Amino acid sequence: MADSFHFLHAEWLWALLPLTALLWQLWRRSDGDNPWRQIVAPNLQALLLGGADRDGGRQRRNWLTLLAMGWLLTVLALADPVWDRAPSPVYQSQTARVIVLDLSRSMLTRDLSPDRLTRARYKVEDIVRLAGEGQVGLVVFAGDAFTVTPLTRDAETLRSQLHALEPGIMPLQGSRADLGLRQAGELLQQAGLTEGQVLLIADGVEGQSTAAAAGRLKKAGYRVAVLGVGTLAGAPLSDHSGRTLHDAGGKVIVPALEQEALRAVAVAGGGPYVPIAHDDKDVRTLLAAAATGRRIEQSGDGAAAPRWQERGPWLVLLLLPLAVLVFRRGWLFSVALLAVCIAPAPPSVAATGTAAQAWQNLWQTPEQQAAKALSDGDFARASALANDPMRRGSAHYKRGDYAAALADFGQAQGAEASYNRGNALAKLGRYQDALSAYDEALQAHPGMDDAAANKAAVEALLAQQRPAQQQQEQQIAQQERNQQSNQGSEQPPQQQGGSGKQTQPDQQGAPEQHDQAGAGGERSAQQSAAGADEGGEKPDQAAATQ
Repeated sequence: MADSFHFLHAEWLWALLPLTALLWQLWRRSDGDNPWRQIVAPNLQALLLGGADRDGGRQRRNWLTLLAMGWLLTVLALADPVWDRAPSPVYQSQTARVIVLDLSRSMLTRDLSPDRLTRARYKVEDIVRLAGEGQVGLVVFAGDAFTVTPLTRDAETLRSQLHALEPGIMPLQGSRADLGLRQAGELLQQAGLTEGQVLLIADGVEGQSTAAAAGRLKKAGYRVAVLGVGTLAGAPLSDHSGRTLHDAGGKVIVPALEQEALRAVAVAGGGPYVPIAHDDKDVRTLLAAAATGRRIEQSGDGAAAPRWQERGPWLVLLLLPLAVLVFRRGWLFSVALLAVCIAPAPPSVAATGTAAQAWQNLWQTPEQQAAKALSDGDFARASALANDPMRRGSAHYKRGDYAAALADFGQAQGAEASYNRGNALAKLGRYQDALSAYDEALQAHPGMDDAAANKAAVEALLAQQRPAQQQQEQQIAQQERNQQSNQGSEQPPQQQGGSGKQTQPDQQGAPEQHDQAGAGGERSAQQSAAGADEGGEKPDQAAATQ
């Protein structure tokens, strides 16, 4: 179908104005205006500069013609002329996911920082962000289940509801995940979908009914994946005011992650079980296991979106013969070399002269570069680039700057930060402070085996040092008693001098022995602290218990 001729990017036609002015100035300029004719001797001008009317004029007009043709074709190609339309089929993804979120009271447990529910909300946002196209819905459950958002392609609608989700809005308390799965299946069926994915985010379920509900969804074509939120050790449950909750028997309620029950639900639903992680690896694993969405071509009068057929790319083919001529004459290399020489350097390169760093900044953020430098063993570069106090502290720790590492770990919060702070304190010989830091880590995360092992190693070290310290104190006390006895005696001066000669080695020997004991204790401290390592890495238990 023929339509009016026009350019899709007509603004590029403004580039023809400088070409017109340049060609006019160069064309009207005679060869006699060549400044070299004022310098070269007249008898050599014909040999070096060519004839004014014959060779010079013809050569100038040849390259001006090539320049004008190339410039014109390039501008027209960029302006992209069009004059007819072609129908374009519209494709739409049929992927659908329903997120089933646990709003039972146990989700307020603080074994994860700041609590399980907040971390679960973050994971819902990650799912919506990484899922990309497709429909997504949200169902919440406690003692009953309710639909927060039906299946929609508007992710912002779902995100806007997350901040208001808390156990207090649920009329009944409980952990009826089976009702949440059933509600998710109804949403998928009402949308007329024969396949989809249900993502259960919970810390536990009630009975075997949830696994049975997951099995029914699998038979209907909907796979069920489970994200476990919490730790196996759990933590005391408290209300919003901070009071610890007790059961009917007066015992403190400590909800633990029901990992085996959740894994059974995932197996019944044909999907994976993934424990919650600090990064987005858990979400990517869940999404990778989703049912493959179909991209179907919509048909009908309203499905086709006519678009202009672009003719600009065809004009580029006409530039190829000109490029060959330019290359033959050596102009292409000259122009490219000139462009490289006069191109201004980026500010970062001009300021620091580090082209490699500027190149890295194009593809990675400083934090990503710091993580790579840390994994490559370039700890100095990692500490200089990192903004995250945990990563910067890890770099300082591994390069042996424990004081700087301690300062960085002190800026972070959580069990890992306390654990790393304890390791740095142990390396600095501040063992009592290290024990306090390990206690903080274990209080925030009772199941942190590394903190417990390093704490035991430091306690063993202090126990080994106590007998030596007591012996030193006894020797010093004995020396003081000897000095007092010598001063109070009534013996002649000769005998006192003799007595002084006998006690002199003791006075000199005691500090020497004290120094040796102190040095031995310092070596033991280093041996003990050698087992402490940063952020989540397993300590060297053999070195820690020496």
